[in-house]
Amino acid sequence: MIIRLLFCFFLFLFPILAECRERVEVAMVLWRGETDAEKGFRERLAESKEYDVVIRAFDADQNNQKLDSILSSLDSKRFRLVYTFGTIITQTALAKKSDLPIIFNIVQRPVEAGIAESMDCPGGRATGASNLVQMESAFRTLNTLMNIRKLGFVYSSHDPAPLYQLADIRKQERRFGFHTLDFPIKGVEGIASTMKKVIDARPDAVIFPSDSFVKANAGRIVGILNKHRIPSIVVIPQMVKEDGALISLGPDYKTLGTLAAENALLVLAGKNPAYIPVRTVPQLSMVIQLSTADRLGIHIPLQLLSVSTVVR
Repeated sequence: MIIRLLFCFFLFLFPILAECRERVEVAMVLWRGETDAEKGFRERLAESKEYDVVIRAFDADQNNQKLDSILSSLDSKRFRLVYTFGTIITQTALAKKSDLPIIFNIVQRPVEAGIAESMDCPGGRATGASNLVQMESAFRTLNTLMNIRKLGFVYSSHDPAPLYQLADIRKQERRFGFHTLDFPIKGVEGIASTMKKVIDARPDAVIFPSDSFVKANAGRIVGILNKHRIPSIVVIPQMVKEDGALISLGPDYKTLGTLAAENALLVLAGKNPAYIPVRTVPQLSMVIQLSTADRLGIHIPLQLLSVSTVVR
């Protein structure tokens, strides 16, 4: 009887406790729709005991004019903060005259991009999570999978962020004994000509940066590489799961979303984003496409399979 009474009491009390949470609205500004990063962000905020977070998502659909319109329409009296996906959106949001705090995600180089003064102390109204990839660790893993002497780097020429990643890759050339050839793509109309140059160069593998343009056209780009039996190495896991790339080496997007949400909760609690460190995931997450490996004739070592997410 006592147990039943306690159970009824908690059933009665739960709605009251839920109502005690402060209701806040968060704007989520996206570039190419939601990813696992946003899933992690939403799930962590939904667990908050202090805040009932209502998220309003806005998708720029890779259109700069639409992005500008979305950011200009955000009302600081309505929203407590804005979540931004990627370097371009975050830079554009910071350029707006606004006092809205920004929680960014999937920004690989926030310092070089002028988004943060440092990783430990961003110094402005933006903080968040970075998908920075430790290239030494990535190439150590790749060495167990394939012999790379000539590496292609394919990226969008309109975005400066991949150039920082290219510089990181070139720092590993002497250590791992390879040479990098870069292949910029100038818009959708430039995909065919750029990929012809890649095929003619016959690299041992092609690596892609965290690049929204490349992801949007990944089915076409990766398909060309698979047809010519050239392995593709990516940072964005969806390019393995959805577009047939061989392997992704980078931080888990859902984990990054969770980390960004932790910083968001600190901002909602009143902490200044200028003093909240940018978060990173120290360990690599690997996703391997077995059907692509079979097509390319690449044997995946068991020790690699045991620590990877495998897609068939």
